[in-house]
Amino acid sequence: MLTRRSMLLAGATAATVSLTRSGHAQDAEWQKVIADARREGEVNLYSAVIGSPQPKRIAKLFTDRYGIKVNIFDGRPTEIHERLRIETAMKKYTADVTLNGSTTLALLIDQKLIAPRPQVPNFKKVILEPSHPQEIPVFVNAYGILVNNTLVPPSETPKSWLDLLDPKWKGRILSDEMNATGAGATTFGVLQDRFGTDFHRKLAQQDLTFSRIIRENGRRVARGEFAIYIPLILTDVGMIEGLPVRPVIPEEGAAYTPFSVAMITGAPHPNAAKLLMNFFVEPEAQIVYAEAGYPIAVDGLQDKTPEKWRWSVNAKLLGRQKLDGQDERLKLADEIYHGKK
Repeated sequence: MLTRRSMLLAGATAATVSLTRSGHAQDAEWQKVIADARREGEVNLYSAVIGSPQPKRIAKLFTDRYGIKVNIFDGRPTEIHERLRIETAMKKYTADVTLNGSTTLALLIDQKLIAPRPQVPNFKKVILEPSHPQEIPVFVNAYGILVNNTLVPPSETPKSWLDLLDPKWKGRILSDEMNATGAGATTFGVLQDRFGTDFHRKLAQQDLTFSRIIRENGRRVARGEFAIYIPLILTDVGMIEGLPVRPVIPEEGAAYTPFSVAMITGAPHPNAAKLLMNFFVEPEAQIVYAEAGYPIAVDGLQDKTPEKWRWSVNAKLLGRQKLDGQDERLKLADEIYHGKK
């Protein structure tokens, strides 16, 4: 006679056997993906992180492991969007995978240029919530504050985004444009969500100076032209290392933009595409981003992160821009900061 305990044990054993068989089946399926990817022999990556060395490093690691060539097209999001649109319209598919920010991915998905997310083993390791069900997050661009060491003594360092409203900073803040897509618009949206529109109306009264020459803005603060620059892309600190400036992550956290990989509709090398997407969240690929200071998508690599970048890689994240209502937010930013209606 079976007791309740023996029935439970039998059920647990059956479940374990079932899971084991399921695990074996999944592993066999993935091994077939790898074999088919090797037969495809190459994969085409459209990277919208223009000029970034990380995709090239990861491509080399991928090729070294699997013997599959990675062809990279490095372009601006608008260029990639147009290429994909034309390829799809002509049914001459070239791209397999895109590495792109969440805002552009939303546009590509809306136009049905992105395929459903394939099942890949490493997706279960990802701790960043995807903005879209089709993507696999890889890293984020995080945005904080940069201050001049001389003009902003430690005792006056802004600890909160709200500290930027202090009258002593009037006319002393350099800012990205908040009415154009990018770090400025993302920060505008995230701070609006956190503090309300009134925060921006008050910040506008601080007589911000706006600049679209993003790579030069940190140096302008270092030269003492301004006391503060917002929003600082945290990884840009590496380009101004040794200059009299310091980064600040406000106590509420850093606004951020996720960057993800996604498979292109009609990908000519679908198995190699799956394999490359999976590889982007392998520890050795994630470390490539951590070594440059980016907050990454996979947990448990903190002890392998270079000490000089741990403040950035482990930055507290405040939020990301909502994907709906972007045009309305840009118009609102235009109205608040430039008086345009």
